Amino acid sequence: MRRRTVLAALGGSAALAGCRTVGSPEPTDTETETPPTCESPGSRRVELAGTATVPDETRVSATVTVERGSSTAAAPARLTVTLRNDGPDREIDVTDDRRCHLLNRGTGRSDPHGLWLYRAGDAPTDRAGDCWTRDRPPRDSVGFDGYACGNYPFESGGTVATTYEVWDDYTADGYLRPGTYRFDVSIALWDGTGEGESETDPTVVDWWFELSVSADGA
Repeated sequence: MRRRTVLAALGGSAALAGCRTVGSPEPTDTETETPPTCESPGSRRVELAGTATVPDETRVSATVTVERGSSTAAAPARLTVTLRNDGPDREIDVTDDRRCHLLNRGTGRSDPHGLWLYRAGDAPTDRAGDCWTRDRPPRDSVGFDGYACGNYPFESGGTVATTYEVWDDYTADGYLRPGTYRFDVSIALWDGTGEGESETDPTVVDWWFELSVSADGA
């Protein structure tokens, strides 16, 4: 894909860039010893640890709001990611649905592995006991459906917002291990509104945010 890439301020390491169109299977670590069930969830505190700064020239703002900062047996932590168009009418490759939301497929998995963000309403149903982790063998391969996301209207002043539940990554050791976890995304923007102008190559904004997890209670 040919594109004009605009990099967000990256802090200590580079953001991932690329086309978010086709999911690819990813084998899990065969040394993982995490059991497929979780007997005692414990409580965790989830906070926003930092975000990249989107360059002013893109005329897009990206924010993360922690809606519920505690993870207990009763409910998971939740956050909302919002993109706002501060420029003219144009198009974007993100929408709030179960397939083409910002953190779809493998993008919802943290670096390092440990957290997984699921769109609220689309979270897994195979929950392990009172824990917010999947009840399945951790050595299963992790694969994603292969499909493309199209261009969606992004009106001037408009927003695309998606709320996510914070789950444990069942393929990683431990349960919601304390630490800092990063999520990298690429956002494609097209000039125009689908009347021929959007046939040009997109501008791609690489952005990230980090969440911290602590075990100091709800």
